[in-house]
Amino acid sequence: MKTFKRADRISKLLLRALSESLIQAVRDPRVSTAVVTDVKVTADVSIARVYVRSLDKDCDTQKMLEGFQACSGLLRGELGRRVHLFRIPRLEFFYDELPDKAAAVEALLDELRRGD
Repeated sequence: MKTFKRADRISKLLLRALSESLIQAVRDPRVSTAVVTDVKVTADVSIARVYVRSLDKDCDTQKMLEGFQACSGLLRGELGRRVHLFRIPRLEFFYDELPDKAAAVEALLDELRRGD
């Protein structure tokens, strides 16, 4: 049986709360097509690294990240209302490149399969 660390449980809780807050509370057009894909919380729960992507293929990722940075205070306030923690972590936003990397690896594997 796997034991879950507190930070892992909090990460899942923050992921859900951030996703809901993004839909219901944030009105910034720079983040209107964004989704939260993952949240990683440090062991001391002081920092939450939030990974985001845009559903719009033509979205400028730099502007999207600037939009998230601009509304980070609003999101922390929403987290404070939705998640009952002693301290709400500081939010750091990153573009989630994992799907892009996975697609590139998949393309390379397909190319190798066709090459045989």
